[in-house]
Amino acid sequence: MGKINKRTAVSFLVQKIFGSNCFCLLFILIVNLSDHFIQGGFMNIVSLSLVLFLTISFTNVHAEVWHSKEEWSESWENEYRQWVNKNLRTDVFTSEEGLLGGLATDCADALYAIRIQFAYENSLPFVINAPDVLKPTVKIFGSDTAMFDKITDEKKRVRAFMKFVMAESGTNELMKDTFPVQIKKINSGIVYVVEWSLFGKMNRHSYIIKGFDQDGELLYYASDAPVKVRKLQVDTKYPRFSYDSAPFGFRKWKQPSQLLIPEKNISPSAGYSIEQYTLLESIGKKYILKEIRNILKNR
Repeated sequence: MGKINKRTAVSFLVQKIFGSNCFCLLFILIVNLSDHFIQGGFMNIVSLSLVLFLTISFTNVHAEVWHSKEEWSESWENEYRQWVNKNLRTDVFTSEEGLLGGLATDCADALYAIRIQFAYENSLPFVINAPDVLKPTVKIFGSDTAMFDKITDEKKRVRAFMKFVMAESGTNELMKDTFPVQIKKINSGIVYVVEWSLFGKMNRHSYIIKGFDQDGELLYYASDAPVKVRKLQVDTKYPRFSYDSAPFGFRKWKQPSQLLIPEKNISPSAGYSIEQYTLLESIGKKYILKEIRNILKNR
């Protein structure tokens, strides 16, 4: 086999990753022409003009699922909390209206889709730990991906992104994309994850906290298995199962800057705490949800 130069290797790698979309072709063209510029000494005016023309012409290439103008902060987390409390309905996936209408989900799918919708509608990035299918090349994955660049309709592109995330993520991934939250910060948008054994088989389930009812009781919303288009189920006061150990229990979504740091290094001001597990050790699985309910009622 003949020797492959760096220029050819880079072009091949980009084609493998991005396919043959416009962004890929432009990148390869620039790589090849820049090599020509360096070797040629005096820049070829025609070639340089072509590069500049193509760069300007393709500024409308999406190269991302949506453009993020905002950055996640605790202020935006409060907006998310209020949005979930006000806007999340049980028919969000069965209604013909809205971005999520008609999407087939299981429990974790629904939680990812809801978070993606809020991020998209508010020009925020959606970033998670990279799904196994993209590892080890990619560590984090999100709305800046060019994977769906060929879909020109923005809403269809967002839904395609959602479906990919949902297909590659489950309750196990959800726990990696969230962190244990302080008990007094349990509110709308917080995730509840639980594991239990049935006939010797381990099962996992996840909920999103809708908020509180008129009596101050927690409202747990959830989809279920198998994957299908369904209304969200509602549990009031207590979910179907309690949890008996970390990392299960009440968890908050990680912001992009928190994904690649050790969980214990997330600031308490962001809501990180293992106090629910300390309480769990002292009173046990049977009483943990009741005690958390009492704390929330008296805060």
